[in-house]
Amino acid sequence: MRLITVFLLFIITLPQSAVAQLYNRTSYHDLEKRHIKEFYQVKDTLKNILHGRYISFYLNGHPESKGQFINNETSGVWEFFYETGNLRMRGILRQNSNYGLWEYFYESGQKSMEGTINGKLREGEWKSYYENGQLKEIGSYDKNKHIGLWKAYFEDGALKGEIDYVDDFGRYIEYYHSGKVYGEGPKMNNKNSGHWRYFAEDGTLQMEGEFVAGKRQAEWIHYFSSGKQHSKGHYENDIPVGTWEYYYETGELHKKGEYVNGKKSGDWRTYDQSGVVVSEAKLTEGKGLYKEYYGNGQVRVVGNLKDDKREGKWEFFYDNGKKEADCEYVEGRGTYYGYYEDGAMQTKGQMEDDKKVGTWEIFERDGKLSGYYKPFYDDKESGKDIAAMANRKYERTNASRTKGMSYFDPRHNEFKGVIVGANPIFSVVGRLPVAIEFYSQERLGHEFEFIGIRDPFFKKDDDISLGKNFMRGYSIGIKQKMYNPLKAGMWYFGHEIRFTNLGHFINIEWPLSPDKFSTVSSAEQRIAWGILTGYRIMRKNNAKGFTMDIFGSFNLGYRSFVTDAQHEDLFQIIDQKPFFTSFHFGLNVGNVFSFR
Repeated sequence: MRLITVFLLFIITLPQSAVAQLYNRTSYHDLEKRHIKEFYQVKDTLKNILHGRYISFYLNGHPESKGQFINNETSGVWEFFYETGNLRMRGILRQNSNYGLWEYFYESGQKSMEGTINGKLREGEWKSYYENGQLKEIGSYDKNKHIGLWKAYFEDGALKGEIDYVDDFGRYIEYYHSGKVYGEGPKMNNKNSGHWRYFAEDGTLQMEGEFVAGKRQAEWIHYFSSGKQHSKGHYENDIPVGTWEYYYETGELHKKGEYVNGKKSGDWRTYDQSGVVVSEAKLTEGKGLYKEYYGNGQVRVVGNLKDDKREGKWEFFYDNGKKEADCEYVEGRGTYYGYYEDGAMQTKGQMEDDKKVGTWEIFERDGKLSGYYKPFYDDKESGKDIAAMANRKYERTNASRTKGMSYFDPRHNEFKGVIVGANPIFSVVGRLPVAIEFYSQERLGHEFEFIGIRDPFFKKDDDISLGKNFMRGYSIGIKQKMYNPLKAGMWYFGHEIRFTNLGHFINIEWPLSPDKFSTVSSAEQRIAWGILTGYRIMRKNNAKGFTMDIFGSFNLGYRSFVTDAQHEDLFQIIDQKPFFTSFHFGLNVGNVFSFR
């Protein structure tokens, strides 16, 4: 890149031999003068009047702008570039003002806009383009004011809007792609101004209100397709303020509350058509407690809102006060656990605020998975999907078999985390386990476990009694876990592959020097596969926080054992059979970190 920069400077300075004497100047981005910032020419060395070629550079060496000066004023064609080196705009600069045709470009190189500028004022026809080259808008200016007919287009060429300007003012009509009117109202200086109305594609009025300088102001009213009023409230500079009211199509008040600086604040209440409160929220800047009620006044739902989205723990109740469900929300999304009245799990699935999404699981009272269902909210599409599900043949299976296939199927909005665990207490039995697990919410875990083996753990080799066997080494395990949620925590089953490398050591006396000793050793290596089961406790199954893992495994494996023939009798107490079985028990505590 530096060679390119030097080459450009060389080309720029060539014409100097044919004109009056000019002096070259260079400035830099850095004190070490490795990255050129500007190269320019001046007429003299005293006043440093800019005269001649000028080029500026980004820090990466690509040109930022190119042009020329005459007596300290811009002159001729100037070009400006993106940091990638691609052309951004090009046109004539005369006495530090734009003149003539100016062209503007997307970073891809496709032209984005073009038109004439005279003395900083737009004149004549101007065009703008989509990045695919299709015309986006066309119209004319007179001394920087819109005049005459202006038209806007969709990316495929269909008419999007049109306005006939007189002295920068006109009435704009905006269209749906079908050609039906979407909205209409006055524009001043290309900004919405005055009373605007917006329509559904069938022609019914959807909403109307005032604009000032392109921003919604004063009262706005929204309508049902029947023409009945749906809601009304005020805006200040495009932000809702004051009291807003929402209505049933039959005219009764549905919901009412206050906005402060665009955030719901104070008491918000929702009513049924007879005027009874069915929900209420006490909010401060869009955050606060929400409650929903049955007709008998019993709480139905309780939880916190944040900017109209459910956040944190939400609880759902039957009309007799018993818990119906829990859902832990993060930014409006969470996993819902529904219960029978006796507390057994009934349903499980994903929620987006108050909507059930994706495929839901249904459980029998004994915990067996009995089937699936999919909620529908779009009546136009539900018919086909319901018919498809009705024609599907189901086989009654037990919970583990049905669940088995879903362990490996990602779920919508599921929590994913990294679990880091350890147990320093196990060092008292010569083991120090450390584990990292990649966890998919209530479904699957893949764990890498490293166990440092040092038995005894806290004694130096030289301090161990003569003739006593001690071990040094490590064990590496790779585990796959299939999780099954319980009311508290999760049990799991799975399998593991384990490699163990051990050194067995014994300190013995030197025959000729009883006051000295030497250490003899043998090497053991094992490879094993086994089944495992365990129980994991988490603060929340779908969130970061504290966790504890209790597990056991039964392994089958092969062992190699190598020892010096001279000392093999010392290690006879150690099992050296090539094929072995073993049982492992463990307990790790740690923390769950989210990586979603």
